[in-house]
Parts: sequence; structure tokens; C-alpha cells
Amino acid sequence: MIDKITNIKIDGEKQVISAFVEMLGLCPRCKTKENRTQVINAYNFAYEAYNGLKRKTGEPFVMHPIEVARIVLTEIRLGINSIICALLHDVVEDNEDISIEDIEHKFGNQISSIVDGLTKITNVYDGQQNLQAETFRKLLMTIPKDIRVILIKLADRLHNMRTLHGIPENRQIVKAGETLYVYAPLARKLGLNKIGRELEDLSFKYHLPDSHKMLLKIIEDNQDKRKNVINNFTERMKPILKKSGIKYEIIGVRKSLYATWVKMKENQIPFDEIHNFQTMRLIFDPKIRDSERMQCYRIYTLITEEFTPRKGSLQDMVKNPKANGFEAVIVDVMDSEGNWKEVQILSRRMADIAERGYSSEKGDHHEKYSERDKWIKSISDQLINPTSNAPDFLDDFKLNIYTSEIYVFTPKGKIIKLPKGSTVLDFAFHIHTQLGLQCIGAKVNKKLVNRSYVLNSAEQIQILDSVSAVPEKNWMNQVVSARAKASLKHYFKKQFKDNVRQGEIILKEVQSSLDFETDQTTINKLVKHFHCKNKRDFYNKIGKNIILKEELAKNFRTVNSTNLFGNLIPSIFKPKSHESIHVTKQEFSHKKPFEINETSGEPGYSLALCCNPIPGDKCIAYKTSDDHIIVHQIGCEKAIRLYAEEGRSTAKVKWGIHTLTQHLCKINIKGFDRKNIVLELTEVISAQMNVNIKAIHIDSSNGIYDGDITLFVTSLNSLSSLISKLKKIPNIRTVERILLQQK
Repeated sequence: MIDKITNIKIDGEKQVISAFVEMLGLCPRCKTKENRTQVINAYNFAYEAYNGLKRKTGEPFVMHPIEVARIVLTEIRLGINSIICALLHDVVEDNEDISIEDIEHKFGNQISSIVDGLTKITNVYDGQQNLQAETFRKLLMTIPKDIRVILIKLADRLHNMRTLHGIPENRQIVKAGETLYVYAPLARKLGLNKIGRELEDLSFKYHLPDSHKMLLKIIEDNQDKRKNVINNFTERMKPILKKSGIKYEIIGVRKSLYATWVKMKENQIPFDEIHNFQTMRLIFDPKIRDSERMQCYRIYTLITEEFTPRKGSLQDMVKNPKANGFEAVIVDVMDSEGNWKEVQILSRRMADIAERGYSSEKGDHHEKYSERDKWIKSISDQLINPTSNAPDFLDDFKLNIYTSEIYVFTPKGKIIKLPKGSTVLDFAFHIHTQLGLQCIGAKVNKKLVNRSYVLNSAEQIQILDSVSAVPEKNWMNQVVSARAKASLKHYFKKQFKDNVRQGEIILKEVQSSLDFETDQTTINKLVKHFHCKNKRDFYNKIGKNIILKEELAKNFRTVNSTNLFGNLIPSIFKPKSHESIHVTKQEFSHKKPFEINETSGEPGYSLALCCNPIPGDKCIAYKTSDDHIIVHQIGCEKAIRLYAEEGRSTAKVKWGIHTLTQHLCKINIKGFDRKNIVLELTEVISAQMNVNIKAIHIDSSNGIYDGDITLFVTSLNSLSSLISKLKKIPNIRTVERILLQQK
């Protein structure tokens, strides 16, 4: 094969040549001389750019773009131009002698435009924005222009995750956090479910290795049981489908390990209670004479005649596909062991979209897919305020990545798709920003409701508005869609700027009326006196008439007549603990662990209340802009977000021995109720283990015992010892640590 290819660099490693030739052989459009020459030229260009460079794994660097091109070709099924871009995607970033202009000169404007979108930011970072979040924003903003940018980036991230073992542990965790927070959900939203599952599993493996190993073992132990369920379903359906002349196949599609772990944690349920870990997917070859939807329903009828369906479980996603293009008729049926199992009924076309979504191109001709175009338009709608800072932009974008959809109607019957949980206010902003800002309520199915009313699918909404309506801060809590939140943020930022400007004018008027010169020291004293965060907050409160002219005039001479700030501030006023600045003497670096030891003085860190870590937990330390260190459990949602947005401000935590300080945690205990069980529990906890109990809550019903106990422990080791001891009490079935939510 190599000999048949002309103009290819063959003086490199055999591994590289073999990989490239194999990729080329998998490309159906590379059969023509023109296309083959274009791909070979791109390979040669990349080969020269990376000549002699090695990856952390030890393999030649050029292997990475070759493997990305293979993923683009075989797993996303893009065309020639996309394969070329995959081969070139890192050359500008990694070789300072190559520019975007060089790419454009050699490969044309279309290729250079995509490569530019894939190139990480190197010049726009000003120290104020976060580089990682800014890079994500640049990538996301390319979607409406050319969706291939993000598709190739997902292929790039997938190969990086497959070879993550070659980089240091601290970088592994950062990459895993980025992937869980942005890339995996984005792949799902685009309909690349197979890639999304793999990204989640690989991230889970490196982010929470112990939990990954535990769950993987459970799944492997249940593998035969899952095979039996599919075999039983297949055997029972085979004669029925054969009699109906339906050509089909039945496969099992499992949830990702990470999604399963999240569901187990959120619902506090064991693996056995997750009924849809493995979905049975019945894929049929459609008959031309009937619509695919009608054939789905015909098969649904055959299945529910053989198996008992769960009431209310039928979902028709052929009539109303998901935004990522997923179509299927779905129903839960009872298997031979009395368990509910999810069955998806799809045509061959639907099954392909279920794994690759509408984002897959047929070549590079941009064939129109109505659902994909609608999704891209929705992305454009989310970019209505692209000047917002990068973390806010990313948060707004992710609101619509994670949510499922509802379908509602305008008064004229037009279907509107909104995120699940949307309110009247979300609907108003979807129609028009000004309508949202002036919304006072709505008529839903001709009944009057307020603007915070949560919408349900199939409802018809007529917005009621008033020019006198003024948005308030609590409106942010009444919306869930990215568009509504972005519109409100933009409005409040504009109002704040206007108030600051007005406040400065009012302050000058007061100065003029008093014939008083105001220097910076006086302004700072006034800021302190009125308990404002900073000067802009001070001016804002003046502009909003929270601080009146009379109060300003009264306090001008007072603050100028004293040099003692303490005379103006009540002695009882102290900043909240989470607002204080703790500068640790320990040098902070994302490249090495942040060591935490017990000290008699004030610590240089605080423990996050969202996840309440205790000494011994796997944690990250996050350094804020004011040099305060906050410690999160590594599996905490905020920790994952911090890794994604501000990886260089995070570090792993290394705990020293902790025997003095006490930390709150909560455990859940389940078992069979009997006399004196509470006495035995408290005896073990307090007397035997010398652990203090803060609160205990017990429920007993129908002989089942379920209790939550909040405790003070010194470390994870002491908690583990306690849990082991409690499990030995007769009739106690499970003891596990659960999330402690503090008010």
C-alpha cells in the first residue's frame, strides 16, 4: 500500500507510516487521486511541523493528529476537508514558525478558518479573564459559523483522554475535570452519544479512580445477568418479528459509568435499582411503503403484546425528537425476573443518529438537517451577549447543555422548544428580549398565572406585559434558560453602569453645594462608612437612591474630621469568614500538592460548605483572586467546574495527620427494625468510638429502619473505622456517608 502512495514522507518511524496508511485506507473519498493527494499533503505538512517531537507517552507527536483524523473519519464520519483540518489542527499552536496565513496560502481559506477556530488562545489573555474559560468561549462561538470546529475538537479531546496516562497526575485530573464539565456534555448535546459515553468513562477513571474501580467491578460481576436479559428478550421476540416480516437486530446500549455513579449518589440507591443502566435497542430496517413512525408503533404493539409495559412510560421521540436529533419510541417493559427494562425502537437511520447525531456531515457539502440547524440557531441565540466574561458565558451555555426539553405553543399554535423547568419568563425572553423585560404574567391555557409559573409540555402561553414593569434581581431565580439569564445579566450590568454614572454626578452636586473638596481618602472613608464593597458599589447605591443626598451631606464633614476609620465602623462589624483573606505561607502551585496540617494558629484555608471535606478525603485546593484557599472534595460539582475553568489555580491536597480538629459529616443507616437498635448505635458511636453526635433522625416503617446521623469526626480514617464497627451490629444492612448540606 505504501509503495502505491506517491509524495509521502517515508523516512519517519514505521509506526507513523503504518498508522497514516491505515487511516488513508479507511477513507472512502480518498480513492480519487485529487482527494488522496490533498490528505497526503496535509500529512506531509504536519510531519515536517512535528519532526523529532515526542508526546509524553513517548510516541512521535505526529501520531496524535493522525489518530484524531481517524476518529473524525470513522467515528464522526466527516469529509475530506475535516480530515485535513484534523491533521493540521495543532500545527499553528505548537510550531511558532507556522501561522494561519501559511495554512491559508497552502490549503485555502476554508481549511485555515477551521484550523484557526481550533487553535488555542495565545494573545488575548490579559490576566483578568481565565485562559481556559476564554478558550472554551472561542470554541463555542465557532459553532454557528462552522460546526466542524467543535466536532474536530471533540475528536482531539477523545484521543487525548485515551492517552491520558502519559501526563502527570495533576494534569490528568485537570483534563478529566475539563472533559466532564464541557466536552462530554457538549458531545451529548450534539448527539455524539458514543463519544460522550467514552469521554465520561475516561474522565471518571482519572478523576475518581477508586469509585471507578468499584463501579467497574459491580458492572463486570453483573455482565452475565445483562446478557441473559437481552437473550431472553430476543428469543421471545424472534418468532413474533419473523412472522411480521420485520428485519431487525437487538443490541444493548449501556449508560456511562460516570452517569451511573452520579445517579447512584444523587438518589442514594444501589446499582441494582438503576433500571435503565442497559437499554435494549431494537433496530429495524424500514419498509418504504410506511412511515418510520408508524413502523415504530407497529413494533411497539408487538412488544407490549408479549411483555407487560409500565404505565405512563411510553415516549414518542419520533414525533418530537430531541434537539440533538435523537428519535425513538421508548417504553419500559417487565423482564422475566420482574424488573423494568427500557426498550428503544428505532429505524436504521435513527440508530445512526442516536450515536452520531445530526452533526455528522455527508462529506463537506453541508447538507441541511432541519433539527441540527435549529440547534445551531439556538446556540446563536445563546451568544446574544458575547462580550460577557468567559466564565459567565460558559455557565450560560451549559445551562442548555444539561437540560432536557419541553414543547409549548404560542397563541397562534407555533411550537416552541424550551429547557425543562422553564417558566413564563423564560418563554417571554425566548420570544423577544423586550417582552421578557416587560413581562408581568401570562395566560396559560387561558388561565391567568404569574411570571414564575413553571411550564409543562403542550401548554399554550400568551404573555402579558407592561411598559412600567422593572426587572428585579430575584427574576434571575425565576428563569432557567441561558437566553433569559444572559438577557437579565446584560440588563442588570447596564443598569449598574447607569447607576454608577448617575451616582458620580450626584456626589459632585453634593460636593458643589457644600463647597467642599473631596480627595480619594475622603471617598474611601465614605465607602467604609456606608459598608460598600468598593467605590463602584458606593456610586451605584447613590444612583439608586439607597444612599440619599441628605445622608451624603451629613457625613461629608464627619468623615473628613477624623483620621480614625474605627470611629465610623461599628466595633461589632467583622467580615464574614468566607470573605476574609488568608494568605498561606505555603507556596501555592498547581504542579504540586497543597499540604494541610493541624496548626495552633489560624489556617491558611477554609473547607467548602458545598461538599464538607474531612481530612483524608481526596480533595483539591482552589486559590481565589484574593489569595484565599478553599478546599473541595474532588468529586464535588464545583471542584469539577474549577478544574475546567481555572485549572492553574487548583492543586491536589495532601493531608497530614489530624487528631485534634473536629469536622462535621453525615452517615445514613438502613436495616431491619428491632428493639434497642438506637441504643446499640449510640453505644458504638459515643461510648466505644468516642465520637460526638450532633443530630440523629430515625424513620421506621413496616419493619424497615432508615436513619441519618450527623457526627463530629477527626478524619476519614476515624469515620471509616466507625462505619466498619456499625456494620457489625445485627440487622444493620448498609452504612454509608452521604452529602452533608449546611444552611
